[in-house]
Order: sequence, then C-alpha cells, then structure tokens
Amino acid sequence: MNMQAKVGTGVLALPPKVVDALPDGRLTHEQLVVNKKITVQLADIKDKGPEGGLIVELHLFPRGIVPVEYDPTYVVATKLRSEQPKGDWDFPVNFEIVIPDRVREVFSATGEYTPYELSFIIYDGTENTDTSAPYAEILLDQTAPYQRQPGGPNGTGGRPALLTLGTGFPAVIDDAWLADPANSGGLDLVIPTSYQKFEANNDKINFYISSQTTFSLMQGEGAVVEDFPLPTSGVINVPLDYLSKMDEGSYFYSYNLTDLPGNISNNAAITTLFRRVKTPAPVLAAPRIPVTGAIGTIPITLSTAADPTKVVIEIDFPLNSLPGDRIIPYLTSDQAGAPIGLPEQSIPAAGTAGPLRFEVDFDVMADLFGDPNGTDEVEFECWYELERSTINPNPTSLSIFAVVDFSYAGPEQPNLPDLPNINIVPVVVQGAGTPAPAPNTLGPAQAGIAATMNWPIWSDPNRPVTGREIVKFYYQDKQVGEPIPVRVGDTSVQTPLPWETIRLEGNGTGANARKAYITIEFPGSANVMKQQTPTSVDVTAIVINVPAPQIIVSAFRAASGAIVPERIVTSINCPSLNHPAVANGPIPPYQPRNLRIRVRRDANIPSGATVELAFVGRTTNTAAGTDIPGTSITDSAPMPATGDLEFRLTDYEKIKTIQLPSSTPGTRPATRYARIAYTVNGITSETIVPVALLNSSLVYCEVERPEPTP
Repeated sequence: MNMQAKVGTGVLALPPKVVDALPDGRLTHEQLVVNKKITVQLADIKDKGPEGGLIVELHLFPRGIVPVEYDPTYVVATKLRSEQPKGDWDFPVNFEIVIPDRVREVFSATGEYTPYELSFIIYDGTENTDTSAPYAEILLDQTAPYQRQPGGPNGTGGRPALLTLGTGFPAVIDDAWLADPANSGGLDLVIPTSYQKFEANNDKINFYISSQTTFSLMQGEGAVVEDFPLPTSGVINVPLDYLSKMDEGSYFYSYNLTDLPGNISNNAAITTLFRRVKTPAPVLAAPRIPVTGAIGTIPITLSTAADPTKVVIEIDFPLNSLPGDRIIPYLTSDQAGAPIGLPEQSIPAAGTAGPLRFEVDFDVMADLFGDPNGTDEVEFECWYELERSTINPNPTSLSIFAVVDFSYAGPEQPNLPDLPNINIVPVVVQGAGTPAPAPNTLGPAQAGIAATMNWPIWSDPNRPVTGREIVKFYYQDKQVGEPIPVRVGDTSVQTPLPWETIRLEGNGTGANARKAYITIEFPGSANVMKQQTPTSVDVTAIVINVPAPQIIVSAFRAASGAIVPERIVTSINCPSLNHPAVANGPIPPYQPRNLRIRVRRDANIPSGATVELAFVGRTTNTAAGTDIPGTSITDSAPMPATGDLEFRLTDYEKIKTIQLPSSTPGTRPATRYARIAYTVNGITSETIVPVALLNSSLVYCEVERPEPTP
C-alpha cells in the first residue's frame, strides 16, 4: 500500500477531476439524480515507460475511508493501458461511471452536504501501486430548498414560506395606481430567505402571477420573474409595464426555488396577491403560426413555405375588439432589418367565426431568412397591432418567435423553394472490369460484381463545402448504403452499389433503364435537395441460368432382385437407349429404344411454362458447330406443378444417323455429337454430348440387341 503523505505535488499520482462538478465540489442534479453518471478524468501518469501505469483503478468512497490496493470494495471503474484504442493512454483519460446505489445523501441536522472522495490507484508492471493525492472530494446535495434531507423528486417536499405582504401592499391595482409616480418602479416583493442552506445569488426564483389556480397552469403561462438569482435581501421586482398589461380579474401567486446543483423545491401554496381592475380595452393574444407547432419549435422549411401549404399566421379576434378594428401583422428578423407589414384585415361583423388568417408569401419568408446561401437557421419575430381611431398608440400583441430554415446543402438552387435542383450534377454508376465499361452501363461482364456510384462535388465560392453535408445515394428509389459525409477538400463522394441490389432491381435499358440519383442535405434538415433528372443506367448484367438437360439411364431390377438405380450420363450410347418395359422392372423386357431427356425443376422455370426441346446432331462439340442433316428432333411440354419434366425421343433412326458406320475394318469412325437444348421463357440451356452407338465389334445397338418383334 502506498503510505506516502497525500500533500504537495509531483510525488503521488494526480488526483481525479470530476467533469462539470460545481466549484464547491457538489454534483449537479442532472449528474446525481437524472443521469446518475459522472465523468472523472485522469490528467497524466508520470511514468510513461513500458512498465509504468499499466492499470488504473478509480475508487469512490465515503470521506474518511482510505482506499486499499487490490481491494475491490470501492472500485467503480478500471482501465487497462493495453485496452486503449492505440495501446497507450491518451490523456486526459475519461472514466465514465454510473453512480452506485450505495452513494447517497444522508441526513444532516445542519443540512450539510454528504461528502465522498475519489482516488486513483495506479499499478505498474511490477505491481507497485501509486495512490493519487489529495483525494478528490465530491459533495452530494439532492435536497432542494425547504426539502428535508435526503431530498426527493424535484417539485416535492415542504412548501416555501408565503410572502408577508404588509398593510401597504395594494389589494387592487387599477389605472390610478399605475399612474401614481410612486409606483413607477413597479411592485417590489420580499421573498423569505430564512430556509436552511440559503445561498444568496446562487439560489434562483421563478415567481408566477396568474389568474390560474393550479401551479402547472401557472407554469404554462410562464414566470413573471424567471430564473432570477435571489439576493440577500430577498427582493424581486414585478415591472410596471407587466402590471399595466394584465387583464382584469383576481390574481394569485406562487413560486419555487432552484439551488445551484439544480434541485427544485415544491411550489409555495397558491395565494391571492391582488385584483386587477381596468377600463375594458382590446386584449391582444399572441398570434399563431400553426406550421411551427404548438410552441413554435418546428422550423419553417422550403417545403412548408411553398405552395400549396404556405405559411399562415392565425390571429384570434382580440377580446373587446370591435367590428372594423384593423389588424396588421408584422414580421422581422436580424436579417430582414425593418419590420415587414402584411396587408391588414378588419374584424368582421359580430357572429363571424374567426380566426383571421394571413398568408405569408415565400418571398417574405426569404427576406426573413436573408442570405440565400446561409447555412444557419434564422429566428424571426411575429406580432400584430390593432388600429382604432380612438386608441393611441395602437395596442400591440405579444411577440412569438419561430425559426425559418431555408439553408440547403449542395450547389445553388435557382428555383427555390423547389427541392429538385437542376444544378446537381448527375450521379455516375461505374461498373467494374477490365476494360471498364462505359459509365452508366452494366453488361454481362459486370455480372456478380458490385458497381460504384460516384458523385462529383460542386465548386462555388459563394457556396463552399462546409463539412456538414451528407449525401445519400439511391438506385430505383431505394437508398444504397449509409449516408456519406462530404468533407472539405473532397472532389467526389462514392458508395458501392452491391451486386445483390443490381440483381434484385433487374435488367433495363433505354426507356426502361434503371434510375439512380443522389440527395444532399444537412443533418436533421428537412431541406433535402435532390438530383432533378435521375441518371439512366442501362443494365443487361443479370444473366439467368437454368439447369442443363440431362440424359437418364433408367433404373431396373437386377437378377438378385435389387434395384440398380438410375444414373445420369454425359454421352449417348446403347445403354442410354435401353429402358425396362416397366418402371424399375427387370430387363429384358425392354421398351422400344428411346432417349430419356430430363429438364430439372428450377426457380426460374415456373409451373405451366412451355418448355421447347431441340435435338440435333453436330459434327463437332463446339457451340457453333455444323448441324447434321436428318437428325433434328423437336418436342414441347408444360413444366409440371411438381417434379421434373422428361422427354422421350423415340426416333432412333435420326439418333442413329449421327453415328457414322465403320468404313475401315477394325477402325472406329470419328466421333460426332448431339446438341440437346431446351428453351423456356426466352432462356435457353444446352449440352453437347458425344454419340457412340457402335460396340466393340463396331456394330450398331440393334445388332447387339435387336428390337423385340411386336
């Protein structure tokens, strides 16, 4: 055990560092409660030689415990130097650890935070250890203000104290109160700060004033004082302008507190604050832009801004509005500069259903976005005014904020907001082989081999590659492979086009050529630019093979009673023409001489398909050999629903014609051949076999075994 004093520097291993811990050592609520994970860093190991720092253990233990090497009790993570990506430490070394259930906050009468400590124990090649010093302390604080340790879920526990409003606090806020210069600073409220572990300017308050009587609804309206660091005095302020704009009615308050780690207290009991009395005036609700979603977080993209959807602003008739009041919407952004006013509409006669709907042309949205080559979304603001001759100035609604994202990847699109881009250079499908085939042509030489889809990167100083772009390749409207990132400096991007994909999509040329294209986009963007005209790829690479025809020698029953099984032969000889009169029967007796040809069942030969058989003699065994006159035999039959298809060629004389007789005593004539082929659905399969119908006495089959007399 390393017993050196844990003081000073440069003697012992460097202490752990907890990433994102608070300055006072506390873990955040997110680390301790939400994620239940922390990241601990080891900054360095002094001995970087082959024997130094081979194993690092991270120990997590209550304050006062001394970690012991080789004791796993408090070990929460172990890393081996040999298991690092490069076989060596890459400092700082991150230890991602899940906080064990044993590490928990405990009760303290004074509310003190529960201390734990972290230490590294480093083992070298000789099993000497080095314990980091000093220990790194972490503090557990999952107790929100007013909660009893060890805390509970956010928003629970004891309720914060109510405000002491005092006799001078206004029970009614009316126009006269608002006009009093003494109230020009708004309304000051004193928040009690006598709770345990109050931390001035670290604890934050969210103070709600609402006509609602449930805290969730109050939160939905938003805090009047939001995330405000609570000062030592506890004083917060409600601005006069906020009070002026409040509707008539009774208002209630509540608040909650959030400490530095992010623990949130329960809300104070909902309590009456004051009553607002005002002269009826138009009350303008915020406008809505439905395509941006309920809370305005969905960006307006090229698709949503284009016909037929367009962007529509909806405005409800303001409370206390009158027929004839004019509603004028405005939009602006940092890019647009001055506000853009839309054509006004008037409040219609009573009984007319609302809301008012204002269409926003693409050109207006483009002005809000600004630079058409911009790569970042732009936030814009929308509000409206009510105009009535008797009201000055015009009442103005609250603003809503939304985002317009017309950024797009790739070369310039001259036809915005369309997504098919005429300036996207067509993708090229390049087949393999030597010599390489013409681009966008896959012939039989490319059968079974993957092709390459290649797309050249654009070059435009106004639209440089950012490194965020991703390209997706498509073949017959199906994505090929994974998205390919475009990196700065690339001149092209490629992806393999697997043979299986080519095969499944089939052959096609001319008007029926296969289609390929690319799309390019920024990650997460809905503005996906597409190659406008797909690339036509002529494909004839898919060769469909069916089994070769077979010559069958039939099975028969031997004298012993055993069955001699059928066999497949690769020449036409006398035995191939001999078949028992009865299937699997004895021989003799024989059927009349015939040649038994089998077409095997295959996935490429559907049941019921017509199979056309062709038999002819050949002088040679080459595919382009010369036919022998008088030897052609043809037949056809449908492929049965089950099993193989067989033909019986009974014209022995035509088969015999192929075999030349012996012209010189004792000399066998030159071998001649037979081509046996069948065609189904335009696909032909053939075999060329030798014909040998002379026995050792150089006589024909019928001499050796005459045909039986009928």
